[in-house]
Amino acid sequence: MIYLVLVSILWSFSFGIIKYGLPGIDSAFISFMRNLIALIFFSTLTIYNFKKFSFDFRLIFIGAIQFGLMYVFYIQSYEYLPAYLIATFTITTPIFVGLSSQFLINGSFSLKGFIAVILVLIGSYMMRFNIANPIDYWTGFLLIQVANICFAFGQVMFKKWYSNNSSTDIIHNFSQMFLGAALITSIFFISNSDNTQLLTTSNLLALLFLGLVSTGFGFLAWNIGATKVSNEKLALMNNAVIPIAILNSYLIFGEAIGFALFLPGLVLFYVAFKLIS
Repeated sequence: MIYLVLVSILWSFSFGIIKYGLPGIDSAFISFMRNLIALIFFSTLTIYNFKKFSFDFRLIFIGAIQFGLMYVFYIQSYEYLPAYLIATFTITTPIFVGLSSQFLINGSFSLKGFIAVILVLIGSYMMRFNIANPIDYWTGFLLIQVANICFAFGQVMFKKWYSNNSSTDIIHNFSQMFLGAALITSIFFISNSDNTQLLTTSNLLALLFLGLVSTGFGFLAWNIGATKVSNEKLALMNNAVIPIAILNSYLIFGEAIGFALFLPGLVLFYVAFKLIS
């Protein structure tokens, strides 16, 4: 359980660090560097454990979607939304996991799935506090939802792949997935006409935290912790990062939160989550 608690705390700080530790830095560059650092981390562990590299292009493809495209859209959403809202909107990921599973198994979506999506939209509208430009708000909202869909789809695809390859090494699997993620984000970075970044020491420390600590160590520790707890505790910890991140944004990073509308909207998010879970 200590692994999951520690990772939840680490992940909760990443929202504010992206927003306030990397201001003005191109989102494609942040996405690429985060995945590149994670790739180096897992590749180093693979070599250290004397394991030979092998390539499964299905894993590379899954990683390109789950971590590559996801981070491209996710980090771009910070240009439009405060950190606490981005943390809140990640609660829809389990909803998309459920919808993706239903679609892959049944070829259709359930009525509960559609109701959950409607509740999320209503809740999102209620949370629109101190966002002067509604276009910015809904642009950021859509970007984070596309990111959630990418992560959920990749998660479902990986679970399906892993059911037939359960004897494989998880660290080596991550190496291949982050290879795909680094490749796809490098395309976005290179194609950006303004890809020259002048980084300060604080920018470099923020990137190292995101790539090495939050992504590299975070995913490794999370997977170790997930094998040591029940499904109920795992589901609880999956969403524990959200309230911690909201508190961090409010208390540490000084973001203004209109709790009168935010809390009822959060209740609707929770109802939507329970419908699909």
